[in-house]
Amino acid sequence: MADRPIEVLALAPKLHELFDGHLPIKANGDADQNERDFLSRALAAYALHKLGGASIQDAAAGVVDGGGDGGIDGIYFSPVTNTLWLVQSKYIHSGTGEPDLGDVTKFKTGLENMLEGRFDAFAENAKITALRPQLEAALKNASTQARAVLCYSGLSFVSEDRKHLFESLRAKLALDQTDDYFAFQAVNLTTLNDWVSGGDVGPGIETVELEIVRPGYVTTPYETIYGLIPLEKLKALYDEHGAKLVRANIRGFKGSTEVNEDIQKTLSDEAQLFHYLNNGLTAYCDRLELYPVDRTNAERKRVTAKGFAIINGAQTLGSIAKCVQVPEGDAAPKGFAFIKIVSLEKCVDDRAFADRISRTANFQNTVLLKDFAAAYPLHAQMASTLRPHGIGYHYRIDEDTPDADETNFTIDEALTACACLANAADCDLVTRVAANRPSLLSLDVAFPDDVLCPSRHQRVFPQGLSARSAWRAVQAQRIVLKGMGDSAKAANGATKSFYTNARWIVLSAIYVRLKPQEGEALALTADEQAAISAAVSDYAEKLLAQAVAKGFAAYEAVLGGLQVLTTQRDFQSVFKTQGDCQNLFGALKAAIFQPQNQGQAAPAVAPPQPNETDIT
Repeated sequence: MADRPIEVLALAPKLHELFDGHLPIKANGDADQNERDFLSRALAAYALHKLGGASIQDAAAGVVDGGGDGGIDGIYFSPVTNTLWLVQSKYIHSGTGEPDLGDVTKFKTGLENMLEGRFDAFAENAKITALRPQLEAALKNASTQARAVLCYSGLSFVSEDRKHLFESLRAKLALDQTDDYFAFQAVNLTTLNDWVSGGDVGPGIETVELEIVRPGYVTTPYETIYGLIPLEKLKALYDEHGAKLVRANIRGFKGSTEVNEDIQKTLSDEAQLFHYLNNGLTAYCDRLELYPVDRTNAERKRVTAKGFAIINGAQTLGSIAKCVQVPEGDAAPKGFAFIKIVSLEKCVDDRAFADRISRTANFQNTVLLKDFAAAYPLHAQMASTLRPHGIGYHYRIDEDTPDADETNFTIDEALTACACLANAADCDLVTRVAANRPSLLSLDVAFPDDVLCPSRHQRVFPQGLSARSAWRAVQAQRIVLKGMGDSAKAANGATKSFYTNARWIVLSAIYVRLKPQEGEALALTADEQAAISAAVSDYAEKLLAQAVAKGFAAYEAVLGGLQVLTTQRDFQSVFKTQGDCQNLFGALKAAIFQPQNQGQAAPAVAPPQPNETDIT
């Protein structure tokens, strides 16, 4: 496996992008040491920027790393929140592990000295000395809160012995159990990757202001407003924010479909009746604020929605954006759409409830399993991991989804590649790729005793699957499918059927033997591509030989002495039958591993299964 996780590869370029020119570098220092120093200091500034809300300039100015810093690398006081942010940063080139216990202990001691006003401990640090008046004023303010951050570019979670240091400091500084004056948090490479990729930005729009006509208003258990909104206002809203409005929806706008064409025809011909003929929009928000003067207005209510996201109605909104024109002046609305907005403010688990709203609301329309599978969190995580490297993983398919190419792939490609990658000896997954691919999209529990992967979709996309491995697997899959496809085009009869239907078994074998999914680089090298291409024809020949040896096919002589491949059952049936696939896959693995095991008996394989296994 690759030594360095993909997440760390994008971090250094991002730190340079943000902080080049803002952090000093020694003019005559060692280049490698200068780079290490820059990245560690930039990491401290990045934490101050993302967590404390400091500007890039203020975050860079808050870097105090140097002699006499007491293990503190970054300081920023936010006057908006009255919060003092104190950061220790460690740039770990390997992307693994966590900061040394000695360094973390030094940080804890430095925090203790600073928060207890012992500034003489930092006398040798000119930057902290210059900040002393501001720090003393902040610490004298009874409303100030202190936040310690351990920020490091390793995937490991912070260990309990490190956590204990800060818990003991919290207990020492707290007046009682409810005192939240001091708190500690660790930021590892996973969180840093969210920052780099934009994965920390929640779905939807930060703030929207809407006017609801003929409103209904519910306050318990969850604050909800519903009613009509002019089509022109929705068009203007889309023009301003675009697809971000429906980023939380399980589907994006599909473009030209039969359903959308009907919606657009209604908008064009009968806009005044639209709210009668369309299901409308469902949205949620983090907080819903009603204009006080509108509380008694039964005709109209103006609201401000914080964290606003449309989670059902992407096709309706996209159609409105295409068909409706925003009139000049105060022209009367031509039509309305129904809208319901649910506030998540009082929800105990607001994200879970939001997902539930999305699922149940979308069940009212035709939704593919693929749309629900797209809500599986690993897909968003993979997309955000690859995004900084210029690779687009498109797990939510809409009209703007680009064609698959050297920098883009879709959930369709990932599904088949990762199913073959996760294929086990029983060949359940690889058979389903051929026979019942939608079953691999299902998140329904199929394995109740498997806590980690209770559904087939989770077996195809386990939590341990890296975005890099998935993308490399897809690249290998493309080579295999092209090679098998070219062979199928050049053949006919049973041979053509073999090359058409054996591709998934060949792909699975290539993953097992050549392991193209492993490696640090995102793109397969030319040598790797050539090896896979050569293996396609080699493994296919070996697999066909095994199929003949086991009675799935036979060569018969015809006029002219030619040998023609014949079968009693078409290869399409063979490769859709789990028992047959299991038999042939085991034989193929024995054949392709034979060169390095010469002199050893080939593993025993089961005889052909006479009955087909029904894949449901």
